[in-house]
Amino acid sequence: MKTNKRLVAAAALLLVGGAAFAQSKVSLSGFVDLNLEYLKDSGKNGSLKRISSGGLNNSRFNISGIEDLGGNSRAYFTIEPMFSADTGEMNSQFRQSFVGLRGDWGDVTMGRQFTPSFWVAGYADPNWASAYSMVNAMQFFYASYRVDNALQYRTPNFGGLTGRFMYAFGKEDGSKAGRFMSAAAEYRSGPLFVGFAAEKMYQRDVFNKTEMRSARDNYLSATYRIGSVEPTFVFHTYDGYYAYPPYVGFTSKGWDTQLGVRWNITDRTRVHASYVHRKDDKNVDIGTADGLTLGVTHGLSKRTDVYILASHVKNKKDVALAYPVSWSASPSAGQSPTGIAFGIRHAF
Repeated sequence: MKTNKRLVAAAALLLVGGAAFAQSKVSLSGFVDLNLEYLKDSGKNGSLKRISSGGLNNSRFNISGIEDLGGNSRAYFTIEPMFSADTGEMNSQFRQSFVGLRGDWGDVTMGRQFTPSFWVAGYADPNWASAYSMVNAMQFFYASYRVDNALQYRTPNFGGLTGRFMYAFGKEDGSKAGRFMSAAAEYRSGPLFVGFAAEKMYQRDVFNKTEMRSARDNYLSATYRIGSVEPTFVFHTYDGYYAYPPYVGFTSKGWDTQLGVRWNITDRTRVHASYVHRKDDKNVDIGTADGLTLGVTHGLSKRTDVYILASHVKNKKDVALAYPVSWSASPSAGQSPTGIAFGIRHAF
C-alpha cells in the first residue's frame, strides 16, 4: 500500500519537472467511477447490494509522457495505477506500465501492456471492456488480454492495414511459465473495421507445478458504422489450459460469438447492447452459456457521465465454473447471475 502511494507521488512530481523541458510533455489524467449495484445469484450469499468502483472504467490514474526525438521519432511511456474509489485502496498491480519508441517505421513498446487480441476484440466490444462486458466475462474469460514482461511491435499503416506482434518473456525463471506469443492484423477503411489475432500462452498447472500447459486462442472481429449506429461482431475459438493461480485451473475447448451494437442517439446519449453465445465442447469445468448486456450512458458535461448497466448470464450446464456478469463477483456452480448498476463516471 505505502509503496503504491509513493510511486503515484513520485509520478506526480514528474509533472512539475516535465515543464522544464520544452521538447517533453508529461500529463496526468484518469477516471473516478462509482455505482450503486445489485447482483443476484452471484456467489454463496446469493444476492448482493453495494457501492462498487468501476462500472464504465476502472477508477485509475493515467500518467503518460512523450518526448520529441527529432526526425519524426518519439519516446513515450504510460503507467496506470488503479484504485477502488469506494474504499480508497490502491490495487497491488498497475493496469499498464510500459515505455516505447515511435517513428515512421512503426512503434515498439516494453512492459506490462494489453495484448493484440485486446485491440482486436476489444474494439468490437460495445461495452468497451467495462465491468458488465460479456466479451470480457464470457469470451476472454480466463484467456489473457494483458500480460507482463512483454515486447510488442506495431507496424506502420499500409493503406488501412496494420499489424501487431507480441512476445512476453513470462516469469523469467528459466521455464516457459507465463510465456505469451501473439500476432494480429487490423484493417480500417472509413466505417469498416476488421481484425484478427492468434495467440498462444504457457502456464504451470495450478495443481501440479511440475507440469507446463498451453492454450491457443483466435479472435476475429468486425464493426461497420452506419450513421450513428455501429453493429459489432466477435468470433473466438479456444483450446487448452486456462488458469488464475492459485485458485482456478482447467482444460477445455470450444468457440463463442458476440453480436452487438453501439448507438449514439444524440451527442450526449449513447446506448449499447451485446449478446454472447459460448459453446463448450466438454461441459466439464466450464459450460455452454448465453449472456446479454444492455447499457445507457448520458453525458452531463464533457467530463461527467451517468449510466445504467444491466446484464444476465444463463449458465446452461451445472459445471464447476459459472460465467459472471462482473469479475468483481463470481457466481457459484449452477447459478445464472443478474446484475444492474446505476453510476457516475468523472474523467479528469
